[in-house]
Amino acid sequence: MYKSIVITALLFTTGLYAQAQSKQERAYQEEADQVKKEIQDVKDPAFAQTTVPEKYQNESAVILALKFSLDADHSRRKDHITMTLHERVKIQDKAALEEYSEFNIQKLKSSSWARGYKLVSFMGIRVIKPSGQQRDIDMNDAVSVKDEKNDKKQKIAIADLQVGDIIDYYVRINKDAANWFTNPDPLDYSIGEKYPMLDFSLDIRIFKKMGVSWRYLNDDSTALKRSKEDEDYVFAIHKKDVPKITDERWLYPNRSLPTLRLTYNGARDIVNGVNEKDIQQYLTYQIISVGPQYAAMPGILKEFGKVLDNYKKEHDKKDMTKQEITDLAYYYIRYASLYRETPGLGADIEVGQNRKMYTPRLHFVANAFRQLLLKYDIETDLAAAVPRHIGTLQDAVSLDDLEYFIIAKPDDQKVICYISSMFSYPDELPTSLEGQEAYTVSVTGSKSEKEASFKKIILPMSTATQNQEAEKLNITFNADNLQQLKIDRMIMAKGQYRYQYVDMLLYEDMLSEERKTVSTKTTFEDDLSADRKRLSEYTAAFAKARKDMDETVKDNIATDYSVKPTDVTYYKIAEQGLEKQNKPFTMHQSFTMDGFVKKAGNNYMLDIGKLITGQIELTQEERKRTYDVNMAFPRTMSYELWVNIPEGYMLEGAESLNKSVINAAGQFVSSTKMEGNKLVLKISKSYNHPHEAVATWDQMMAFMDAAADFTKQKVLLKKI
Repeated sequence: MYKSIVITALLFTTGLYAQAQSKQERAYQEEADQVKKEIQDVKDPAFAQTTVPEKYQNESAVILALKFSLDADHSRRKDHITMTLHERVKIQDKAALEEYSEFNIQKLKSSSWARGYKLVSFMGIRVIKPSGQQRDIDMNDAVSVKDEKNDKKQKIAIADLQVGDIIDYYVRINKDAANWFTNPDPLDYSIGEKYPMLDFSLDIRIFKKMGVSWRYLNDDSTALKRSKEDEDYVFAIHKKDVPKITDERWLYPNRSLPTLRLTYNGARDIVNGVNEKDIQQYLTYQIISVGPQYAAMPGILKEFGKVLDNYKKEHDKKDMTKQEITDLAYYYIRYASLYRETPGLGADIEVGQNRKMYTPRLHFVANAFRQLLLKYDIETDLAAAVPRHIGTLQDAVSLDDLEYFIIAKPDDQKVICYISSMFSYPDELPTSLEGQEAYTVSVTGSKSEKEASFKKIILPMSTATQNQEAEKLNITFNADNLQQLKIDRMIMAKGQYRYQYVDMLLYEDMLSEERKTVSTKTTFEDDLSADRKRLSEYTAAFAKARKDMDETVKDNIATDYSVKPTDVTYYKIAEQGLEKQNKPFTMHQSFTMDGFVKKAGNNYMLDIGKLITGQIELTQEERKRTYDVNMAFPRTMSYELWVNIPEGYMLEGAESLNKSVINAAGQFVSSTKMEGNKLVLKISKSYNHPHEAVATWDQMMAFMDAAADFTKQKVLLKKI
């Protein structure tokens, strides 16, 4: 594992220095030298520390000092942000040595789109030996990983770094808005690292005319010092001896660690987040004015009438219930906002893996639904909630923290209409909103009726049974080589679990199914008939995506079993699982694998436990949990293995495969039986809740340990 400068990965950078022109290079180097003097050559006592307290002598590494600073200014109608991360670390074992032996840097990246930024970053690295000898790393030795006009990435290896050394590095990022109307990205800074920190400091200065909304979470409020100095709002935190964070798995920092949240409000004021009244005002009166900003809205609303007529004809329906209209409207808006090709736009063609990651604009979707359903006398409420990883409604810093959707009320039912992706269903929430508090309001009726309808609700939560992955494997030993397995594998995924298989679907097939769902009368080729060049480009792109899928399938199998398949002989998606009313996602694979069977004299040993794919094996540090567990969703995984015993052999050791650990947090249960010459192994593992208090961590460990232990189980094929 290598130390990455994560902070830069979230930012856009500029192509200012993309051209190798000496004048620009000299300007860059001059600024880099100035930054170095400002950061590393300053006499800061915290960064003079070289010794580690006795209690931390056995830690892998100790952060002697860490400082994060941010300056936000506004001039010439544009925002300028400067961020600096400065860290000094004592390396105390080989694991930390490996982590800090190489740095990955997103040096430059430009974006000229509406939310574009111009950014340039600087980095400096210094190694201090136990003798006190210092060596500055020459950043000109960095190797280009990506060297495009608008995207430059580098990495640099730290030669002769040894256990006992101190590494002192910084990253400075200068970021300018590309457009006057671009708002700077918000900041969420959580205090805590994987190693203990002897000294932590944070210093943020924001030009008062930019305005700022803030929240400080999960800590004594007195730890945050706020003041006003000249023209700046200042936020400062200074902590000594900050313990390490061992709960990296299933941790939501905003809900557990001391976290400062900031966003710029442009109001030349400082406020402590948004409150219920702010949200009510926005939901009731302002969000509904966003719809008219989208030029495509009138056409989308008008076209749905034709879609409805076509659907009735194809399904021989004279009338449709309001529930049916709501579901069709959902799929139609999903198609119109995420799938449909708009002729004449000339945008780059994307039909590969990235295409499936597209998400809609929530304001657009909410307003399209609201206006469309009102035409059919279907009552709707607007709703807003904060994603779980951000926190609660009370943790919201700005209205942008909330996600907006509608709750339709057809035929005395309530249907959540939230389109999070190309795979989302009617009456389904993204995992981030399940179980969260939400505000709802009716946007029809008089002012008093609207205000009276405003209320807080708890959003529904899916269950472990609803979110299920079921695998069925038929396993045969190769008659010519008993050390090779032939595996026929069927996977069914439903509920939130189907999102785990997004990469296994082809966008071309998804598009075809989606067009049938919304009863389009034309073909995709018809829609592009006036632009033959565009059509040929799509044809070529679809062909490439199909070819690339062969490698994706192999990678998927290799990820599941930690071994690459020797050969993949069959692959098919039997059901895409794109519509709620259809069958769940279903995938069929056939492949051969080496590495699961070892010869033992005349006998063979089968690593049967590894055939249920990887299970979590907790480290000793992970077993001591401090914070609550926050997972994406409750879920159940089941496996049914049919192992065909080769002729001339008998099976021994199957009795060790029977396990049962069941408690309130979840379970791991496995059972075996023989049917003729086949061993039938059935396994079920469940996580019952997305959130578990730290007090129930022992229960989770109990069934997780049973699953991890199962993967080590072996059975013997004994020669008869």
